[in-house]
Amino acid sequence: MSSKTTVVLTPDWMRCSEAAGRMGCTPTTIRKRLRRGTIPVNWTTIEGTIHLNRAQYLAWLEGKTTKANVA
Repeated sequence: MSSKTTVVLTPDWMRCSEAAGRMGCTPTTIRKRLRRGTIPVNWTTIEGTIHLNRAQYLAWLEGKTTKANVA
């Protein structure tokens, strides 16, 4: 018997497509920059989709921080 896991996303996480919309680029660009480390935020893969820490990303985007030390 297999059990299914339910993933509950909180407002603390955003998808690459939302981050790309805020930056004006493609989700592929966001994924590549996350893997290279040029966007210094925590991220995770949930069911094959990359999610970014919202507070860290918004702080980095506004230029308030260069490190992933928010939230």
